[in-house]
Amino acid sequence: MRRVLIAAGGTGGHIFPAIVFGKNLQEKCGHVEWMCGSRELERTIYNAEGISPLCLPLAGSPLGTKSPLKILGRIADVVKSVMFTLRHVKRFDAVYLFGGYISFAPLVAAKLRKIPVMLHEQNTVAGKVTRLASKWGVKILTGWPRCEGVSKFEYVGIPVREPVRIEREEALNLLGLNIPASAKIVGIAGGSLGSGPLSEILKRTAELCRDCEFVFLSSKVREDRDNMHFILSQWDMNPFYSVSDILVCRAGGSTLAEALKWGMPTITIPWPGAMDNHQAKNAEEFVKLAGNAQIFSETGSPEELAGIIMNMLDGGYAA
Repeated sequence: MRRVLIAAGGTGGHIFPAIVFGKNLQEKCGHVEWMCGSRELERTIYNAEGISPLCLPLAGSPLGTKSPLKILGRIADVVKSVMFTLRHVKRFDAVYLFGGYISFAPLVAAKLRKIPVMLHEQNTVAGKVTRLASKWGVKILTGWPRCEGVSKFEYVGIPVREPVRIEREEALNLLGLNIPASAKIVGIAGGSLGSGPLSEILKRTAELCRDCEFVFLSSKVREDRDNMHFILSQWDMNPFYSVSDILVCRAGGSTLAEALKWGMPTITIPWPGAMDNHQAKNAEEFVKLAGNAQIFSETGSPEELAGIIMNMLDGGYAA
């Protein structure tokens, strides 16, 4: 029986593909364990899937802060994480990394222990650990046909949860929404879409699209305001995707991969603060593959976004 270690942490964009991949692998080769960082969100995501991961004493990259004290503290945590991984990795026959700063310690440990290692990159721009792994001769698998920053890679797509379409009325009930099953529903996915200046653009857009219902996922508070409905985070995304005629989301690689899997008309709004502008480049690749998607900029107007939504609904894009 092969024993495989999968390292993924930081955000759900790294973790969810790792869980899907690992569970598929578990059915074929036997024993799989996962490794993550020490952020509470990481453990919460894994625990929701019935997984108890190995946790590194690491909650952020030394390159992700400007505070000298935090940089020193995180460097110390990286050293501890390498030592921790060296003790555990010798139990495994192979190591799969899913990018991000969490991957550095198991990358070093696997190389030192001479254990076969591969890395999956979910974005169109390779992260720092991915670039380092490539220079060290690690095979790089990518979620998109394009991967800037590495010269050699294999495009395999992003592992995502298999869609399970639920009848509209049942899905609305599961989400706690009192919306007519015949309504046209715009799903807004991602907590960052519901905060800051962009939040006001989305709310104004909803006011302009009175014939549609807008469901905001990952809100901090459950409430209804006219045709706007704010619901809490959902670990099971099937009900949310099942009720959405159009999806509005950020351009994280894993989110866009799920939209592709569902074949859902999508408006993607890249986060301008993403490292190396990778969300904008993810969005470009997504639009090429999807055929029923458009990119909207945060600098755009509510009127422009409302026009895109209504054109999608009128143009036969909606499910």
